[in-house]
Amino acid sequence: MLKRRFIPALLLVVTLMFCLTGCSDIGRGLLNELEDNKEGIKSELGELKDGLKAEINEWMGFASKYAITKDKDLKGERKLGVDEYAGSYEASYTQFNGKEYIFGGTFLKREFGTALKAAYSLKIQSGTAALYWLRSPDSHIISGDKEVHMITKATDDDVYEFTMTAGDNFIVLEGNDFTGSLSLKVE
Repeated sequence: MLKRRFIPALLLVVTLMFCLTGCSDIGRGLLNELEDNKEGIKSELGELKDGLKAEINEWMGFASKYAITKDKDLKGERKLGVDEYAGSYEASYTQFNGKEYIFGGTFLKREFGTALKAAYSLKIQSGTAALYWLRSPDSHIISGDKEVHMITKATDDDVYEFTMTAGDNFIVLEGNDFTGSLSLKVE
């Protein structure tokens, strides 16, 4: 009976010894292989990183298309330029309450650069309105009635230049019983 228990135990010890000595040879071999191919591995990791960034950027861009207000829900007519960040918009409002996300999106890197210029004409007949650039995590008033980060007066014709950062970047019109008009061209 003792022999039956001893034989499996001896086989287990021999197997473990074989594995441990074999693993050290495998480990040394892997380290040598790693050292020999260091530059190739760095190159492959760089390509993997670039590929992941491109996939994330594409996914974020796809998801952001649903963040701008759909054409059928806008009060005016939008014509997109080279992408969702640029184009022209003409609208008349009568007692408008709400927000229109006219241009923008969420990209890590925009194909056409980060500098934009918004030429606008905002006319407020009654109520209040604000035209602003919404950027993660804050917003900058382009034109309107809000005092925080005021750039222009409530009714104005001007050009606003800005540089986008990675993340959310939208041009938004917000109205509260707003009657008036907006003409906007973003390049």
